Amino acid sequence: MRLDRRRWLIAGLAGVTTGAWAQTKSAVAPTRGPYKIFMILFRGETPVEQGFMEYFRVRNIPVEFIVRNVDRDVKRVPGLIDEARRLRVDLLYVWGTPVTVAVCGKTGKIDPRKHVTDIPVVFTMVSSPEGAGLIKRRSSSERNITGVSHVVPIDQQISAIKAYRPFQRLAVMFNPAESNSAQSVAELREISLKSGFTLMEFPVPLDDRKAPLASAIPDVIDRIAAAKPDYLYIGADSFLAANRKEVTETAMARRLPVYSATEVMLRDGKALFGLVSPYKSVGQLAASKASLILQGKSRPQDIPVETLPSFSYIVNMSVASRINFYPSIKVANFAEVLS
Repeated sequence: MRLDRRRWLIAGLAGVTTGAWAQTKSAVAPTRGPYKIFMILFRGETPVEQGFMEYFRVRNIPVEFIVRNVDRDVKRVPGLIDEARRLRVDLLYVWGTPVTVAVCGKTGKIDPRKHVTDIPVVFTMVSSPEGAGLIKRRSSSERNITGVSHVVPIDQQISAIKAYRPFQRLAVMFNPAESNSAQSVAELREISLKSGFTLMEFPVPLDDRKAPLASAIPDVIDRIAAAKPDYLYIGADSFLAANRKEVTETAMARRLPVYSATEVMLRDGKALFGLVSPYKSVGQLAASKASLILQGKSRPQDIPVETLPSFSYIVNMSVASRINFYPSIKVANFAEVLS
């Protein structure tokens, strides 16, 4: 069964409304160039950037990529904004909620001396642009920014979890210092009331500087295991993603079934399953928006902020075997299986 077929089935399962966006491989003659794209990354290059760069390459659109990495320290952002302006770049590509907020500022709190207002910005990997205060509505940012959210709508995620096996108790582990994580928990809290399941919240402890303590991860997971949830939910959390191997391997050792809202926890960790946006496709969708801006066809505020039109249901079968927690036959028939 081909992957695109699987994604179609997932769209049917989770109620995804497929949009008009589709990748095309046809080459386009360059109109000028090279365009300068300044890329500010949070934790180094990922498959998102591979998809982003590939989009321009296969279409013969000449681009010079200037890649910078803050290495999880957003205090480096102001210096990179200054560099981008000195280089007179055509567009900023920014990765993740913390970097995007630092670059663009929140609606109603934008300082042109501190935030970018004079260069078009395309963001990726922002789980909740509205919750982060970047935009008020997805149809138009009403600002010089647009971008892509990688997180599947929460109601569709809950449908995906129920499809694996029905549940009554869902634990969520999160970094309370991340606005996107707090927003995700708030959405889970709301849907738990509507769907009738119990949500158990486990924030990671913070140190004196309000930073999450990586050393506390095993203890938090021990407390989760003691609470005996049906699943452990890991959302789009930059801190947990950075510590993905410890989080997922510790959970697996405690025989906790982990649902992940992001692909990296599945392919580079030991999460059990997830309904996710493939990172490479997220990058390609972001690049399609950037190309419209660079080639003068659209302004950022006229390009909707979107998620992908379809998603991938991934099951890590080696984890299922380790914890003896296999998916339903329905899921096994259409999921992408990692061995």
